[in-house]
Amino acid sequence: MTYKIYGLKIYTKTIMDGRIPKMYGVIEGSVNKMMKAYPGEFSFMRHETKRSLRPSAKEKKKGKK
Repeated sequence: MTYKIYGLKIYTKTIMDGRIPKMYGVIEGSVNKMMKAYPGEFSFMRHETKRSLRPSAKEKKKGKK
């Protein structure tokens, strides 16, 4: 069964461990979407966007003077 949250694909996957089948949950999508959908689970990741790397308007004005 697949549910879509923020465009993420969530499904189960069965992997054989010897003769014993084990079922795992899989989340598939981009890191940005995963961090937005599940902030607690992905809080260990440091993620920087282009917006956070760009200087602010105040910093631009200070640099020109």
